[in-house]
Amino acid sequence: MIRFLAQILAGSLIAGPVFTGPVFAQAPSGPVRTAQADQVDPAVPAVPVVRMTLDQCVDRALRVSPDIEQAVIAVEGLEARLSEARFAGITPRLEWTNIFGPAPGIEGDTEKIETIRSDLTDLGVFSRTQIELVQPIYTFGKLSNAKKAAEYGLEAGEAAVESRKIDVAFQVKKLFYGLVLARELRDIILESEEKVQEARDRVNEMIEEDSEDVGQNDLLRIDVFEFEVLQSRARAEKSIEMGKTALKTILEIDRSSDFDIVHTAAGTESADLEEPDAFEELDVYIERAKNRRYDIRQLRAGVLARRALLKVARSDFYPQIALAGSLQWGIAPHRPELDNPFLRDEFNFLRGGAVITLRQNFNFGLTRAKYLARKVELEALVSRESQAIGAVALQVEQTYRDVIEARTNVVNSDRALRSARGWLTSAQLGFDVTGDSSELLDAFTAHAKMQHAHRQALYQYRVSLAELDHVTGDGIGSAWR
Repeated sequence: MIRFLAQILAGSLIAGPVFTGPVFAQAPSGPVRTAQADQVDPAVPAVPVVRMTLDQCVDRALRVSPDIEQAVIAVEGLEARLSEARFAGITPRLEWTNIFGPAPGIEGDTEKIETIRSDLTDLGVFSRTQIELVQPIYTFGKLSNAKKAAEYGLEAGEAAVESRKIDVAFQVKKLFYGLVLARELRDIILESEEKVQEARDRVNEMIEEDSEDVGQNDLLRIDVFEFEVLQSRARAEKSIEMGKTALKTILEIDRSSDFDIVHTAAGTESADLEEPDAFEELDVYIERAKNRRYDIRQLRAGVLARRALLKVARSDFYPQIALAGSLQWGIAPHRPELDNPFLRDEFNFLRGGAVITLRQNFNFGLTRAKYLARKVELEALVSRESQAIGAVALQVEQTYRDVIEARTNVVNSDRALRSARGWLTSAQLGFDVTGDSSELLDAFTAHAKMQHAHRQALYQYRVSLAELDHVTGDGIGSAWR
């Protein structure tokens, strides 16, 4: 769901001048009271008020994400397999069987074998107990490598959980910054509405004063410009509401809650832009990604697990050596015990023993086929690991270049915005003197365009920084791990 919403976010940024971005969050600790809360009609149920920072949104997403929950459940299964593999090597296979049934009595002299007969008229109950034990002694690496495979499998599962967390955190950041952009653009539009109204009031005043410098055409130009502003405002409001709804859905916040975000990163962003050495060399980020990224760790653990499984398959070519023991006894209280060693009594007895067993599977064709299948799986995963490392280096470099480009665009757009602001000021002064609305509206348009471009550049810079953390394996803080 998060990826789908991110696609909506990206599409909204490309589609039009006003951004529409979904985002999600939850209340940090409880509802926040506002001044209006005390004035609400008591007959109307109170609406919970939720205000969240970026850290709180990420924290909430990590706790409620179904993707992460599924990965954690998979890890629990891998832990069970590891426990099974560990006990297989140190705990013998021990089985206990007990049966009950009828037993005939004995007729004749127990000292004379030829007189002994079963007496079916003297039926009683007997109990037979059997305990069997098999303890592996030497398996040519089958048990030890099975344990290693389970350990590496668990390591890969844990890495998958962390990788999911980083993915979720990155997507939430994109959505959060998208909502920040939508709100900033709405503020720009509201400012433009004020300027348009000021211009309209000034033109009306000059018309009432019978000024020859203005006329109805100036009001018509203002009407056209005002329509475009109102249209942009409607889009911005829609974007904000959709963004809030999307965030509430992802973070599992009740749709009826009054939700909004709290953004406080402007000071940090300004410091990064002014600091010439805010970024390290590209090679540092590439090396960091190779060592930190959990998807790479997952692949490496998977390769090690496949190597161990290959050794397990190879051990099937050799005999399995084990110690086997058995203890059996039967009790039939109504039957006399037979002391003659040549008589075998299946109802009153006690016997046991232990032996060394060798078990060899001579189906070498099937064993070889299984071994080759394991080998192919290992080679495929090794190749995939090599390709992934190369792709990571390319991905990091692309993201690094995006950060540099976005940072440059922020600096340049800020410079252009200052120029547009100066032009607008000059046009306003000229309008106060001559009442000519043409240049004023052109200046309005240029200033609004540069405000939008600058905010868009800031959004791209924020997202590219988050993506750089994401592709280097540092998408969330240690507190979330």
